[in-house]
Amino acid sequence: MKSTYQSIVSFLQNPFVIISSVVLGLFIGFYSPFMGGALEPYGNAFMALLEMSLLPIIISAVALSVSNLLCIKNDDVHSSKMVLIILSITVLVSAVSCFLAYIFDPAAGFLGSGNLKIKEITTSAAFLDRELNVSIVESVDGGLSHFLVSSVPKNIFHALAQGNMLQIIIFSIIFGVAISYLIKSERLKVQAFCNTTLTIFQKIIMSITVWLPLAIVCLMAGGASAIGIDIMLQMGGFILKIYAVFSVIFIASTWVIKKRVNCSFMEVLRALKDPIIIAFGTRSAILPIPSILDAFENKIPINQSIAKLLVPLGAVLGRFGNISYFAFLSIFIAGVYQTEITLSYFAVIILLSTLAGLSTAGATGILTLSALTIVLNPLQLPLGAILPILIAVDAIVDPMRTLISVYTNCAAVAFISPKQNPKVKEQLKTAPVT
Repeated sequence: MKSTYQSIVSFLQNPFVIISSVVLGLFIGFYSPFMGGALEPYGNAFMALLEMSLLPIIISAVALSVSNLLCIKNDDVHSSKMVLIILSITVLVSAVSCFLAYIFDPAAGFLGSGNLKIKEITTSAAFLDRELNVSIVESVDGGLSHFLVSSVPKNIFHALAQGNMLQIIIFSIIFGVAISYLIKSERLKVQAFCNTTLTIFQKIIMSITVWLPLAIVCLMAGGASAIGIDIMLQMGGFILKIYAVFSVIFIASTWVIKKRVNCSFMEVLRALKDPIIIAFGTRSAILPIPSILDAFENKIPINQSIAKLLVPLGAVLGRFGNISYFAFLSIFIAGVYQTEITLSYFAVIILLSTLAGLSTAGATGILTLSALTIVLNPLQLPLGAILPILIAVDAIVDPMRTLISVYTNCAAVAFISPKQNPKVKEQLKTAPVT
């Protein structure tokens, strides 16, 4: 019986099965929208199962890592170094995306007869904008001060009930700091409890994610049914180009991890296979956290105090995929309206895209598009006619955008962590292949 279950698990974790699940889900959604819509609730139910165990993991991991960092002197770990590296990576992601967008020229298919094409796609996608546009406009009000105030939980139980990840992480950091001030005997008891809680819920998450391919079929079918094959074909060039930009960032992130842990590209991809699949399949930057922590502990050994602090924190604040997408969209919209792009224009887009991406902490899906006005308003570029197009294709772009946020966060954690010794390579080679 056990061997049969293990065979099923091995089959479901096969990369070809995952790819087939994506293709099957898209096929169902495009060619049978009714069936795609009917399957989506089952995918959402699967995500709810995963989310059930996330809060204990995040609180335990962040509190444990903060208390360890404050209690253990480590010359390799400096908060100023962490902040500088993360900010540098965000700016670099924005700059690379701007440059690649300029080279690929995603607006090329919209020029000349582009205005007609915009109207055509906007008309077919307008139904998606009826209710969403109101919430998007409202969400940009408040500014930085509102963001800072809303980051602090007035009532932690309310934050837990609402699933406000940013507030939960702020509380967890404060909780971790408080733990570090306990006397050693009491501190070790609390840390042991946090560590046990983390281990238990990681095992629960891992047992659920075995069935991810089935959920991917349902989620992809639901997303594809929402946009339809016509819009997909009309925006095919745009989608291919943004995926190309994301792919470059993905490869660069893999190279960074490869250098830090002294292993090959394929060994990195094999070790981080589960986070990659979960991020792409669920379109959530939060759900891959347990699998990333597991990978960094058992497959790519990374400083655990750094990993348990930065992985959850980066899942909320490190929106590298959004930063890249905003930079790409800024060049795209500037091209559509035939705006001259100078070096100073580039610099402004890079800076504003970075700020806009960071401001999307806690936002998901199409609501992240609200922050695009942070970039476009100073550049005097209109969002109106383009917004329904972006909403229409978001179901296709969002999986890869989320993956880039998660994967680049992994690269940032690996870069900040002290460089690993060559023994890691042997550990990866002997790791079982699933």
